[in-house]
Amino acid sequence: MKKFFKKISTYLLLMLFVAAIIFAINYYYGQKIAEDVKLEITEIAETNNYQLRFLEVESNPLLQKINIRDLNLTKADEFNLIINQAEVNFSWQQILNYIRSQDLELDKNLDSDIAQINYSNLNDNYQINIKEAKLKYQGNLPEEKLSEIINEENLQLLLENDHQLDFTAAELKYDFPYYRRYGLNDEEWNKLSTFNNFVLRTNYDQETRAYNVEEFNLSSEVLKMIYNFDSVINYEDESQQIVFEEISGKYDFLLTAEDLDFNANTLYQDLEFKQINFNGNFDLLNEEERLKANQLDFNLNLKEFKLVLTEILAKELNKNSFGILAENNQFEILINEFNYQQEYSYPNGSSSSELDSSMLKAEFKAEYNYSQEIPYISTAELRYKPQTAKAEQLNSFLQLALGEKITKDEAGYYQLKFWGQIDDLNFE
Repeated sequence: MKKFFKKISTYLLLMLFVAAIIFAINYYYGQKIAEDVKLEITEIAETNNYQLRFLEVESNPLLQKINIRDLNLTKADEFNLIINQAEVNFSWQQILNYIRSQDLELDKNLDSDIAQINYSNLNDNYQINIKEAKLKYQGNLPEEKLSEIINEENLQLLLENDHQLDFTAAELKYDFPYYRRYGLNDEEWNKLSTFNNFVLRTNYDQETRAYNVEEFNLSSEVLKMIYNFDSVINYEDESQQIVFEEISGKYDFLLTAEDLDFNANTLYQDLEFKQINFNGNFDLLNEEERLKANQLDFNLNLKEFKLVLTEILAKELNKNSFGILAENNQFEILINEFNYQQEYSYPNGSSSSELDSSMLKAEFKAEYNYSQEIPYISTAELRYKPQTAKAEQLNSFLQLALGEKITKDEAGYYQLKFWGQIDDLNFE
């Protein structure tokens, strides 16, 4: 029995000894990693003329984590950056690399959870506040290369290696102090500027020069912006800029404004609308510094729109419409619905549109060719029906300007057909 307890005691002492060694090694490397990370951030700040106001770093190799509790970087008259609770996760392979060469290689493989990021642009006077962010990067962007890109604006260095970046956030808020100019109070601006979902997934392949945004999604209760694209990029020595040689993708924008209240301001006395939505596909090619559209599909829809201009702008409109519109310096327009669709595949395209408003009801259809420098309209037809006496006056003025008498159909719509080069149209 005594031998048994002696063996148990020996095993316990051995385990405690091993645990003490592991704890000591973990403490040693934890302190060393924290000091090295702190030193590296300090050197980056000095190299780029940033002021490092505060920095606190902790590390626990056993838990495979570095915790940057607080970081405050600033550059006079340019920006201020505050990062709170940035937890950097690393693999055992990265730990082994550090033991062998004192390098965690975070510039090649970075995985971080960040509680809060506050960025202030001191030039343009705006702020971006991000909460609960996740950042993943794979590639090769060492400190010396990053510093050269920032200081010398040598963007070509970005294209020398593969890159893959994933960034998500539970909340992103954009803020700037002049939103009241646009008729928004605190509550309404908060609806527009606070996004409860942000996703950015992008990658670059150095061999093929392919730069792709797999997903960009910025969404809130009233605003949604989504797009993705594939592209081929290159560095232009003459302009020292990265240029797109080819780009194709999809996009979708939706603003639902029925719950937004716009206050009177210098632009309008009243503004209301239910929603505006536009989306489409595109395929563009850069030929001799000129964009060529292989495909350009587009859809736009506006619903229940009301606009009442201020007296000053109504006066300008009255002047520019030869006294027809905005009589007595008052102008109001109501649009029940407006939509526009375009389908284009080089070199041919077609468009259609409908408008239902307080001034005018209209329909438009056209087919065109864009194989030459100047677009050629094969056939186009505009049907419209004035809804007010002022709109009828504008219609009379249009006929005088065209030197054409526009006939009505049985439904009371004026019909105007035309064709030819866009700068030399023929009317029927």
